[in-house]
Amino acid sequence: MLNFIKNKVNLSILIFYFMFAFSSLVLIALAEYNNGITPTLFLKQFVFYLIGLGIIYILQKIPVDLIERFTIGIYLFSLVLLVGIFLVPNSMAPIVNGARSWYNFGLFTIQPSEFAKVATIAMISLLIKEQSFRDNSDPIKLLKILLIVSIPFILVLKENDLGNGLFFIYLFLGLVFLVSTHKKTLLNIYSVVLVVLATIILGALYFPSLLSLVGLKGYQLKRILSWLNPEAYSLDYSYQITQILSEIKTGGLTGTFVKNKTYIDEQFNDFIFSIVAKNFGFIGAFFFLILFFIFILRLFNIVKKCEQGNYSYYFILLAICSFCFSFFINIFSTLSIIPVIGISMPFISYGGSSLMANSILLGIIIKINATIHEEYLEDEYYEYDNNDYNNDYNNYDNQFNDYSENYDYNDNYDDNPNRYRRSKRKNNYR
Repeated sequence: MLNFIKNKVNLSILIFYFMFAFSSLVLIALAEYNNGITPTLFLKQFVFYLIGLGIIYILQKIPVDLIERFTIGIYLFSLVLLVGIFLVPNSMAPIVNGARSWYNFGLFTIQPSEFAKVATIAMISLLIKEQSFRDNSDPIKLLKILLIVSIPFILVLKENDLGNGLFFIYLFLGLVFLVSTHKKTLLNIYSVVLVVLATIILGALYFPSLLSLVGLKGYQLKRILSWLNPEAYSLDYSYQITQILSEIKTGGLTGTFVKNKTYIDEQFNDFIFSIVAKNFGFIGAFFFLILFFIFILRLFNIVKKCEQGNYSYYFILLAICSFCFSFFINIFSTLSIIPVIGISMPFISYGGSSLMANSILLGIIIKINATIHEEYLEDEYYEYDNNDYNNDYNNYDNQFNDYSENYDYNDNYDDNPNRYRRSKRKNNYR
């Protein structure tokens, strides 16, 4: 593994994994310190990071072609895990924070929706790379994508995991932009989305009972209302976000290490950006954002090396979408720009399943980058070998011409055979 880490091609991406790991451990420890809790979670997160690094290393042993070949099986297996949540006993899949979305195996827990996101990204990449898919009209393309995305979306929503469920909607909307060939398709889809959002907000304000009829749960409605009017819900639904914003303000420009005035639940997970803003201030938050932007730019550089339209090209693009969605939704929820949704920040928030899933994405990206580099070296060697061969051939041609000029064609081989043989041995060409 040490050679894998020391490899410059791998290290150019792994360096971000290590920086995220260091940031995560520090921020989780600070979250516990700020809330007066004995720091223990950061030790568990350290173990998760070691496991994540092991996953990344194992993925380097698997060819990208093999991952592509088994994508359908991986996607179907992820659906089996999602369905299994409803089939196993409650002791094995308990309700946590109102959602039944975890397998509890005693020593550890697994959230299958996190791995379903990875499997869906891989499945979509496999679909849209095909020329037969590109030849379809926009409605057919979107129907095929909708079929793949909607199955895990419905199952995750059934688990009452709205945060991860929204990822699949975001993924579909991103794919609308990626695969549509007509501007009219984009306009129609995005117009419908804006109308739906406006309807939800207006309905929450003026017709809350109607939203309940269409499936919006009471606490979800309260979250929207508390976001629109936080003062009216300052003692219950907006209490947590009010305290978080208050703590962020104390950070100022350079930050402070004063403990929280009150206990803030899940600050090490859904609201971990508040730790960055409070303890390191505006300057720390700024450099934290810069680190993430540099990471995304590094991934885009790998996309440029891929053959446009192949499996690896789309896989990395969709992985970038996944990282950005979780990162910015987490920050926007923390700053109350949007209602609190409850999504982990990739590589930073506490949690094993999220980190493992993101490690799988990053591990495959590192493998793709290493494969591209190896192919580049092979092409360079082949080109060098051809040049070397051409140089040798030219040298041979020049020597042959010199030999031809000095050769007396009037000589008769039968009259002087030994002279011919000596001359042939003297000019021993390859």
